[in-house]
Amino acid sequence: MTGLAVAGYVALFTGGPRGPARSFSWPKPRSSVAWPIAAAVAVFFVFGAPIVLSGSATFAGYIKLDDTSTWLAFTDHVLAHGHSTSMLAPSSYEATVQINLDAGYPLGAFIPLGVGHELTGQDSAWLFQPYLALMAAVMSLVFYELARPVIRDHRLRAGAVFIAAQPALLVGYAFWGGIKEVATALLVSILAAGAVGLVSDSRVRSAVVVPVLAGAALIGVMGAGGLPWLGGIMAGTAFLMFASVWKMRRAGGQISGPVKTMLIAGGIALVGVAVIGLPTVFAAGQLFSPNQDALTKSSEEMGNLIRPLGIAQYVGPWPVGDFRFEPASSLASLLTSILVFATVLAAGFGLVAAVNRRAWGLLLLTFGTGLGSFVVWYVGSPWVQGKALATGTASFLILAMAGIGYLLGAGSKAEVDGEVEGLVEGRSGPFRGLSVNWLRTIGAVLLIVPCGILVSSALAYHETWLAPKDQLAELSEIGEDFKGQGPALMTEYQAYGVRHFLRKLDAEGASELRRRVIPRLDGEETGKGAWSDTDELVLDPDQQGVFTYRTLVLRRNPMQSRPPSPYELVRRGTYYDVWQRPESFDAASIIRHHPLGGGFQPAAIPNCAVVQGVADQAGPNGEVLAAERDPNAIADLTGYPSDWVLDPVNRTLTPLSDGTASGSVSVPVAGRYKVWVGGSSRGRVSVEIGGQDAGSARGLLNNNGQFINLGELEFEAGSLPVAMTYERGGNLRPATGGYPFGIGPVVLEPVGDPSIVRVAPANAQKLCGRSLDWIEAVR
Repeated sequence: MTGLAVAGYVALFTGGPRGPARSFSWPKPRSSVAWPIAAAVAVFFVFGAPIVLSGSATFAGYIKLDDTSTWLAFTDHVLAHGHSTSMLAPSSYEATVQINLDAGYPLGAFIPLGVGHELTGQDSAWLFQPYLALMAAVMSLVFYELARPVIRDHRLRAGAVFIAAQPALLVGYAFWGGIKEVATALLVSILAAGAVGLVSDSRVRSAVVVPVLAGAALIGVMGAGGLPWLGGIMAGTAFLMFASVWKMRRAGGQISGPVKTMLIAGGIALVGVAVIGLPTVFAAGQLFSPNQDALTKSSEEMGNLIRPLGIAQYVGPWPVGDFRFEPASSLASLLTSILVFATVLAAGFGLVAAVNRRAWGLLLLTFGTGLGSFVVWYVGSPWVQGKALATGTASFLILAMAGIGYLLGAGSKAEVDGEVEGLVEGRSGPFRGLSVNWLRTIGAVLLIVPCGILVSSALAYHETWLAPKDQLAELSEIGEDFKGQGPALMTEYQAYGVRHFLRKLDAEGASELRRRVIPRLDGEETGKGAWSDTDELVLDPDQQGVFTYRTLVLRRNPMQSRPPSPYELVRRGTYYDVWQRPESFDAASIIRHHPLGGGFQPAAIPNCAVVQGVADQAGPNGEVLAAERDPNAIADLTGYPSDWVLDPVNRTLTPLSDGTASGSVSVPVAGRYKVWVGGSSRGRVSVEIGGQDAGSARGLLNNNGQFINLGELEFEAGSLPVAMTYERGGNLRPATGGYPFGIGPVVLEPVGDPSIVRVAPANAQKLCGRSLDWIEAVR
């Protein structure tokens, strides 16, 4: 980005494609300057709308695709260490960085984000979505210049580029962390705008700067994967040069000075891109992570896609909230087909207009990018094909919008002032047989295209997956407060925690990319995306179990057991508890740790034979420890709307409409309880127990096995009525649409931590009949 900014100043001082060098002076304010700025600001808002209108500085794509956690890990690492990883201790962060960077994963897209972090002091997670929005806004400014020959009217052109910068597929990828798709879409537009200067600029030094830097930046962002797009645009540039030479030869002339300058500039540009960019290909040239081989080499692999994306989605409009799906009904499919056809038709008008107006930069962008996307699409798996389509879609839509702008501007004052002929009836031009009124009518009909784009963006906004800012900010605080006190363990699936926020604790996730096995007691490993209770994990450090970790960062939920006795609570937050054992702890001091309870009840009353068995292992010189804990109360919701879907295993309800589920809960002992609701909620979920409002929450997404904490209340013992209400909320709220998540069950957890009871082995029978989380035999 910095290099391209410098290139702009070089072009400013040296003249650029319109003439000789001139002295610098600040431009006078003109109304025409406001229109491209307004378009760019509007594009920025579209790509940032879910975050801006949520009122929380967060990012999109949470849970839907965890790639953003990897991008944040790269950003944390790249400015200080580049591709070197030898200084990192084993952790999920280290594994993420080492596996990818040692294999040469390109880092160009992450450097500006890292610079933004250094300049602002803000965590890169909170800058991520503004960064994507900024790249899209800059792309719209490039589009504004490329469309200039075709659309003379500033207002029409601003409207056209505002639409062209937000094709449904690019917006969809931006809303799930598609940093390289947005960055590549921007760079190919800059490359096309700069490459056309190689043909039209009479000064070598100003002609080569932009294409060299844009081409090298493209390789820096995509590695070897950027070569198809670079080659497509350079092939188009070579064709334009050949056409110029052929035209001169056909006229019987010799190769003139300007043509020689053009050829020299083209040669210098190729050499410059090779010298600056190709080392990236050889030293850091992989397009995808090496642990994504199946995504790139398998013809069937779709990654997080639901189906292979269709070529029709490349065109631009796709009025479906989640681009991974087809339109939901036959009527929606028909309307989508009409939109696709109209966009292709508009692109046809745009093609004719661009050729007639000699808008070579626009044509370079559309066809050069299209060729690159086709090559990647042709050789890639469905996962890679989706990326190729998302990268190139804006280059097609800008041609379509140029066509619509061309038609709507027919005969306008701007066209006459620009000395553009062919749109007024009776004059020569590509549509000489059509009157101005007919051209404008066709343009007006084709306005269904921008309407379709706006609807697509609105639906995508409605179905974004927003990260829980407060929860992740708490992890960020923990990461700073306990830095250097690792290694640390997280037992929930929280890629953003272990790959980014807790990187200074050398954290690993039990179900995340990691160096240690962290086995379960059942002999399995915690599956990706799953949660394991600490009582379900092996403790032995020789088996890479829990005791390997000095610090535990555990998500608060009613199913979480108290960690083994060596761990003490050192920090309690809204979402996370931090537990630590002594740094010099001897794992052999724990002879046996016997978990009790399970599922929604982490505590149970043990059989006296079990208690005695643990005491026998402690021996006469040992001690028996137990974590005493009152039982939870789980609500039984038996009445609910007919279109709600019950999952009897997980005891969740998926609310397909607004409504209320009702039932009862048996409170074993009077006292104060925390009220929890399992799952995630796009809309507003509220609970009422025994006539008391237990609280509500809105727009909170959880990974598997986690709960929403609604608050604390006092309850009397006995059976109490329970009502759980779900309301999706207004259509203007972001992230409230799409298929809802399952919610439930409602769980009441007694307030207060389990207390540690210590008894001599001879007195272990005192523990019989008591509700315990676990029992330990210790030395």
